Amino acid sequence: MLIPDTPQNRKIAEVAATLAIENMYLSKAFIKEIIKVSEGKKTYEQLRQEVIAEYAR
Repeated sequence: MLIPDTPQNRKIAEVAATLAIENMYLSKAFIKEIIKVSEGKKTYEQLRQEVIAEYAR
């Protein structure tokens, strides 16, 4: 997945690469959501609640 080369996106790419080393891969959809948070289109808390709602048992 190609994302624009900005300081925030480089940090996101570094996190994704670090997780991949540990065999923990982020989906393209989740990376897009993280980018929305870094751009201010969504808050961290909104994303957190969406993840909890999706994976809560």
